[in-house]
Amino acid sequence: MNIVGILLITIAVLAGIDVVMYLVLAVADRHWEKRFEKEEDENDDNERGV
Repeated sequence: MNIVGILLITIAVLAGIDVVMYLVLAVADRHWEKRFEKEEDENDDNERGV
């Protein structure tokens, strides 16, 4: 296998890792956003004395 093939495979692997990390971080961001909103709502209730 020549150097061009190795470079193309390397670029393809790095691009695949990039896509997977993007998807993982998007899911984690949604999860933390929902959790933060829930905690924020609970704090608002406590501050109002409800």
